[in-house]
Amino acid sequence: MKSILVIADIPRDPLAQSDEATLTRAQMQRIVGARNVVVTVDGGPPTATINDFDINNAIWEGRISGPMIN
Repeated sequence: MKSILVIADIPRDPLAQSDEATLTRAQMQRIVGARNVVVTVDGGPPTATINDFDINNAIWEGRISGPMIN
């Protein structure tokens, strides 16, 4: 399987039986990325702050509609 995500800061386990791995909770907490954007929900005045990676995933999966955030 082709690698989709490579995280250079987290060392690979040399004894692993596969190229694929599940990150531990501590490793997941070390991952930092994306950016936060302010959104308006359903055209109302209240706004929310959301991670652009999360919203783009929701759009890609079809859970919400709208343009991808660049």
